[in-house]
Amino acid sequence: MAYETEDHETQYCFPAINSSCIKGKRSRLEYNIMYVFFSLLSAWTVFLNLLVIISISHFKKLQTSSNLLILSLAVADMLIGLIVMPIEAIKLTEMC
Repeated sequence: MAYETEDHETQYCFPAINSSCIKGKRSRLEYNIMYVFFSLLSAWTVFLNLLVIISISHFKKLQTSSNLLILSLAVADMLIGLIVMPIEAIKLTEMC
C-alpha cells in the first residue's frame, strides 16, 4: 500500500494496515551519525558511572552512608546506560 506524491513514493511501516505510520527516509550518513552519537553517549554514561562505583568501593574514606546512596544511584545509572539507552537509541534511529 503505497501512493505517489509529487517527488517520491510514500511507504508505510505496515503495508497491510491502512492506518499505519509513514516510514521516513534517512540517508546512510544520518544513520551513521545517529548510531555513533548514541553509542558514545551510552559508553560515556557507563564509563563515568563505573568510575564512581570503583572509587567509592575502593577507598574506605568514601564509604559513608551518603556515598552508599550515591553508589546505588551510580549502579542504577550504569544499568540504564547498558540496557535502556541502546534499546531506546534503536527506537529513535529506526523509523518503524
